[in-house]
Amino acid sequence: MSVYHDCKPGDKIYVIQGFVAKSYIDESGLFSSEKSIELDIGDTVQYIDWNDKYTGDNMIRMVSYILYETGELLEAAETFFVTEEVWEELSEYFKTKSGY
Repeated sequence: MSVYHDCKPGDKIYVIQGFVAKSYIDESGLFSSEKSIELDIGDTVQYIDWNDKYTGDNMIRMVSYILYETGELLEAAETFFVTEEVWEELSEYFKTKSGY
């Protein structure tokens, strides 16, 4: 079920929580949401690899991925992504539960 364990380089992975994939800071040092790249729930990227990032005693599993639109290699916490199989199962689950 985890992206780093179940995916191989080149696999499509799905975003399950929106996030800013690449921040844009203007020449004044201000963040611009209009020029930043955001990924939304359901967006797909190409899985490349994973690594562990440490901040003090805390470890975060990071996923390296390529944005299909730009070809850029970026990195984000693994918790933002699921495999294609998990995405399809979640989609099916919510379709069958939509009557609630």
